[in-house]
Amino acid sequence: MLPPLLTLGVFLAASPASGEKVFTPCPRDTPEWTAARERLAALDARLGDLPDDGDAAGAFAALQQALASRCFEMSREEKADRPGKGVLASQLRTWWRDGGRAWVESYLDLGTPGARTVVLPPSVRPVLARETAPKDHRLASLLCPLSDLACARATEAWFARADAAFLPENVARSGLSHDEERGDPFDTCEQAALKRPKRWRYTLWRRCLGDTLNSEAALPLVRLRAPADGWLVLRGRRGHYDFCDELRAYHLGTGAAWVSQSCGALVLREDPEHRGRVDGKKTDDGRQLRVRTGAVSPERLRELTWVLLLEDEPASRTLVSRHTVPEGFAIELRESPSETHGAVGGVVGGSVWGNTGQTVLAWRWFPPGDAEPFHGEFTWPESSDALENHADHLLEALEKDFVEGCPRKPAPLGVLDFTRATTVNRVDAPDGVTKPQDALLGALRAWKSPAACATPPP
Repeated sequence: MLPPLLTLGVFLAASPASGEKVFTPCPRDTPEWTAARERLAALDARLGDLPDDGDAAGAFAALQQALASRCFEMSREEKADRPGKGVLASQLRTWWRDGGRAWVESYLDLGTPGARTVVLPPSVRPVLARETAPKDHRLASLLCPLSDLACARATEAWFARADAAFLPENVARSGLSHDEERGDPFDTCEQAALKRPKRWRYTLWRRCLGDTLNSEAALPLVRLRAPADGWLVLRGRRGHYDFCDELRAYHLGTGAAWVSQSCGALVLREDPEHRGRVDGKKTDDGRQLRVRTGAVSPERLRELTWVLLLEDEPASRTLVSRHTVPEGFAIELRESPSETHGAVGGVVGGSVWGNTGQTVLAWRWFPPGDAEPFHGEFTWPESSDALENHADHLLEALEKDFVEGCPRKPAPLGVLDFTRATTVNRVDAPDGVTKPQDALLGALRAWKSPAACATPPP
């Protein structure tokens, strides 16, 4: 028999505190549960196909009403990654498709017998449009108004492909990887919750899950018009032991292509003091300089340029995730004004990697007229950055379809002086690449049109 004081202590520890609220799932197949399932189906039809110019306020209100109803009221445990007032239609639809629906539905699944799974919702993605970006945003002149649905219609397929490049299955297929040796911070949540009173364990475990940042980079919802004209210039080295220093100019309007290359192979020194180091002079002496002209697909070229313009836009976002409720945890969400148990969180994310075969290419897009050019850099031929990796694939596909022939446009010699190549590490190019890069420009200027080619229109 327990001593009286110990018995009282056990009783008090198991008893709800004054003012404590408890929320539980609806049991499966009860009238309440069946009505909630029908409500979810109606919400799915409304949010899943919500057009960009649809009634976002009305759809948001319907979502709020559903979440406040009996079978979904445990959703109050999620404080951060849920839509807020003023959410745009495109944001609400994307959030729902990205995992918002799975999160809402999970509260019905918690009422089923057997092992149960908690779903954490994705974050609501920002929109990059004229009204949402700072006035001095570097892409301001290309951003579409939210009200002009036709403005970015030509880029919808481009966005879908770029967005898919961030999916975990595509990231893995591209050679990008996660740090497999790193522990899973979510595992600490169960351990922390087991140290607390039984009635609070689910609440604290779920709070810990929500406080653990499960994020990856992603694009915002982009409203950027398609670049349709001007020149895209790429400069830099490709390759390692066998390499080409290059200058490529592509015309977005016609697909005209100019390629100036200085190609060779690294020559290593053999003297004992410097054995294994690159002999810069012999390497340069073995270069072959050539100019090629022809055409590429204008559509592929415009998509590549559009993707390069977005290089600074990906930002961290929370991903949808699923977690099995630990055995023995009663699924009860508790709230109390005096509750001070706290929680433990962590960070889950991707990793950065590289190899000696990678180089950095500089790009610059010169829009038609007197518009200010846009510029940046990206890693070739693969990158731990998902958007750069996607740009690599687009460039590879573009150049695979290159058709050599007479130029459709004259080389843009007037703008090429305003471009610069990226540097090459001193191990591979001890004397730098300034002279070879200058030679690429000189070769373009000296190029003579074959007799079979007519003078291209300006």
